[in-house]
Amino acid sequence: MTRMWGSLAVVVLGLVVDNALGFCTFKRDKVCEGAVTIETKLLLQVCENGKLKFRKRGKVKPGYPKAGKECLWYGEVVCDGATVRDLNRWWFQSKCADKRMRVVGRSWLEVDKD
Repeated sequence: MTRMWGSLAVVVLGLVVDNALGFCTFKRDKVCEGAVTIETKLLLQVCENGKLKFRKRGKVKPGYPKAGKECLWYGEVVCDGATVRDLNRWWFQSKCADKRMRVVGRSWLEVDKD
């Protein structure tokens, strides 16, 4: 009986962690949280909480990221235009642009403020 509850706990935790990652799957690719996959005149299909949902255009903030330009950074999905700071490489930042992570150097004054 205890073994069954342990297995159930592992399955439930796996589902919670999967939804907490903040990405959806669209046409076998990972899409970042908040990205729009399909646009029509009235509706947008948006990635929210790990699921693709249709929303009215008026309810989605302008400037939303579009699916298809995301980057993978150490196995995590990063939206196009997002900047990532790696604590192991504090003198650089990585920026996602057109499916590629690009390195951006930081000035000494900026690093010194951290």
